[in-house]
Formats: sequence, C-alpha cells, structure tokens
Amino acid sequence: MRILLTMAMLPAAILLIYVYRLDPVEKEPASMLWGLLVRGMVSVVPAIVIETLASQALFGGGEPSTVQGVLLDDFVVVALTEEGCKLLFLATRSWRDPNFDYVFDGIVYAVFVGLGFAIAENVMYVLSYGPAVAVTRAFTAIPGHCVFAVLMGYFYGHARLAAARGHSVRCAALGILCYAVPVLCHGTYDTLTTIGDEGAFLMALVAMALVAMRLTKGTAKRAERVSSY
Repeated sequence: MRILLTMAMLPAAILLIYVYRLDPVEKEPASMLWGLLVRGMVSVVPAIVIETLASQALFGGGEPSTVQGVLLDDFVVVALTEEGCKLLFLATRSWRDPNFDYVFDGIVYAVFVGLGFAIAENVMYVLSYGPAVAVTRAFTAIPGHCVFAVLMGYFYGHARLAAARGHSVRCAALGILCYAVPVLCHGTYDTLTTIGDEGAFLMALVAMALVAMRLTKGTAKRAERVSSY
C-alpha cells in the first residue's frame, strides 16, 4: 500500500517542487500552498459528482457511442467540469489574498491546486488498477494536469494584474482565457486518449508541455509585480 501511494504521489511532488523553486522573488507561505494543495484534492469530489450526473443525463451512465458523444463527454462532461472545479477552488482562496503580489504567483497557486487534484485522482486509479497504471500516468496524466494548471495560472496571474490596474475589460477577457484554454487542452488530451491515437496524443502532450514550460520560465524571469500602477 505504501509503495503504491508513493508511486501515485511522487511524480506530482517532483513537479510541485520544480515550480515552487522557480518562484523568483518571494516564496509563497507554506500554509497557503498546503491549503491550495488540499483544496485541489477536495475539488475531485464535486467533479466526480457532476461528471457522474452529467454522464447519466447524457449517456444513461454508459459510454458515448458516436464521435459527437465522445467530444461532448471529453470536452464538456470531463474537461469543463474538472477545470471549472479547480478554478473555483483556486479563485475562492487566492484571488484577494495579499500574498498574491506577483503574476508568477498565479502559476504557483494554480499548479498546487491542479496537482492536488491530480494526486487525489492518481491515488484512486493506482489503488484500483495497480503499479502499471502509476507508471503510465506518471508520464501522461500527471504532466497533463500540470500543463493545464500552468496555462490556467498564467492567465489567472495576468487577470489579477489587470484587475489591480483597473483594467476591467482586460481582466474579464483574461479570466475567460484562464478557464477556456485549459478546458480546450484538457478536452484535446482526453479525446486523443479516447480514440487511441498514440502518436497524435504524444505530440500534443509534448507540444503543450513545451508551451507551458516556456510560459513558466518567461513569467518567472519577468517577475511582474501585481500593483495599481
């Protein structure tokens, strides 16, 4: 049991430490980060409930049998729900927190929530299906959730900057992007997994990871302070 739990959590822990260490100016309080991580884990619960109800309503609890059904399931039932739950738990804790004083903080906060979600989800999968699943998900689902979180956090941090400067329209547009972009990437990831196109799946995951890495390092390097001027 201990080995399985370690296998389920270790990949996410490595990514958490990596992003945390990139924070260029002020490291975020440990209490806040632990709180966000736990909130990410808890966000799995409403996501499962919503996905179960939506799947029951749309597909009678079974699997979609058409291309349209697969897209609806992957983009709406799963991606829209999971990224929405993450964003809700992220924003209600961090948006007005005084520690949120740099754009890069948005990435850090989103990654802790996103990987908290990934840890909880991974533990359930690994305990159900064994160590082979842990190895596969260490190179797919865990990095995937990290990528979605970085994209969410990038736009979330810039939305906070826009709000601080009184740019309400820009803030609203960035707020939409911090939800829509992760949903589109998550839905694409799930759809390519569903149809079993391994080549396209790996290419998409690598491309998204490279973009996320570039955004993370670029945002860390600029170290933009959230202020009203």
